Amino acid sequence: MPCRMLVFSQELLDEFLEVARLPKFRRFFSLSNIEEIHKLINQYADFVKVKTTIEVCRDMKDNFLPSLSIDGNADFLLKGDLDLLDLIKFGETIILTIIDFLQKNSTSHVYSKILSAGNKYL
Repeated sequence: MPCRMLVFSQELLDEFLEVARLPKFRRFFSLSNIEEIHKLINQYADFVKVKTTIEVCRDMKDNFLPSLSIDGNADFLLKGDLDLLDLIKFGETIILTIIDFLQKNSTSHVYSKILSAGNKYL
């Protein structure tokens, strides 16, 4: 089985924590779910300082994600944003939803923990 690593940047973590706490997402994430996912990210993620500047997204605020995929040498970019999903692939990085990724890679210990932490919300 290939080694898998979760690549994050501080900007991505900040965005996740901000969005997960929005009222419209409270039905998906309880505070305890957010805390558990945050712990898993801190435990398993390789934090990358993004240096590359890419402008390929229709929503300019999302351009840090392809940049992160390059600087983090990522195989996959997991996102639910349709603008990013429309790209399908950026360089060597495949862009797909977390559900699609988990279905294709369900044997991964880290991702199984993430899925079990919030399976009723995915």
